[in-house]
Amino acid sequence: MAIEVLTIEPGEEAWRVDLRVFEGVYHKERYSVRIVDVPRAPDGWSLDQQKEVVGPYVCHEVTQHMRRGSLPPTGMQIDGEWLWKIED
Repeated sequence: MAIEVLTIEPGEEAWRVDLRVFEGVYHKERYSVRIVDVPRAPDGWSLDQQKEVVGPYVCHEVTQHMRRGSLPPTGMQIDGEWLWKIED
């Protein structure tokens, strides 16, 4: 896998995650992803715990998007509705 999380920044309206993407035809030193419609994190979760979920979630969503087609050239926006849903 050639997707690396560079930065994760929480926000009021959206989270921003910058990735390094080097996979297949994609060679992007910095690729921005906005996560919108993020629900409130579970009670008691620290910012570090939230980032531990956000990074893999974004990598998974970007990977799935690449498999279905192509990445938008300047960045993408994904829905965060299911961000905190962790399967047991």
